Amino acid sequence: MIKRYDESNYHELQRTTVNGMPEAMPRRTAYASHAAEECGLVPLLDYPSLLIDLDDLRDVIEAGRANRIFPQYHQEAAGWAKTGWNQDGYGFCWAYGLTAAVMDCREAEGKLPIRLAPFSLGWLVNWRDAGFYLDEAIKGARDRGIASAAYVPEYSLSYRKYKAGWEKNARFYRPLEWWDTDKRSDSQMLQQCATILDSGRPCYVAYNWWGHALELVGLTYDTRLANNVAWVLRNSHAEDDFIELTGSRGVPDEAYGVRATSLAI
Repeated sequence: MIKRYDESNYHELQRTTVNGMPEAMPRRTAYASHAAEECGLVPLLDYPSLLIDLDDLRDVIEAGRANRIFPQYHQEAAGWAKTGWNQDGYGFCWAYGLTAAVMDCREAEGKLPIRLAPFSLGWLVNWRDAGFYLDEAIKGARDRGIASAAYVPEYSLSYRKYKAGWEKNARFYRPLEWWDTDKRSDSQMLQQCATILDSGRPCYVAYNWWGHALELVGLTYDTRLANNVAWVLRNSHAEDDFIELTGSRGVPDEAYGVRATSLAI
């Protein structure tokens, strides 16, 4: 059973700070800017023919669930559901959300399942316990990749303890292409995220009110809710691996849809 959060119980969610700073920092690049392009981000709104019609939202969500298109079902097939995807108190939600999205994109591409190591991205914060920016984390992973868990001890920020060859291994697991979204309104963000999920790809998302980054893996249609949806997310805290957020707080402030990964099997 996936726990749902609304205005009555949002206070139960763990606040995410490192030395008083949010774990997930607001993006540094502007949507559709040259700097965003250098991160590998392609504006989804530049391709209006790809966008689902919001009048079809219920059908899209019900088909995504019935046909197991959404990434939450990739994780079940790979055996990752309920396997303790937990950052264990480190300020690395930005690395966990990104890594989960890359693993699930590989599943959607039909590649062999492999568990990747979020802590192999520690070089982006100089091997410190620190929060970071999603757009710049995307650029770093695109440039240098994410090493497999076979090379990187869990919860280790000492790269000297990593298995020799970890940097070379990481280059096999690079997210190469991303859709970028623009939150001009809650409904437009919903349209963009639903479009990405309908392709079987996950979204790497952030919430400014929470200071947290997660992986968006599905949607639930429920006419009792704002916009008729609950947002299904893979969390990296000690709570259940999957949660649902509802209402205006459930709409991400940032969302990046990973389109393609490197060619490693």
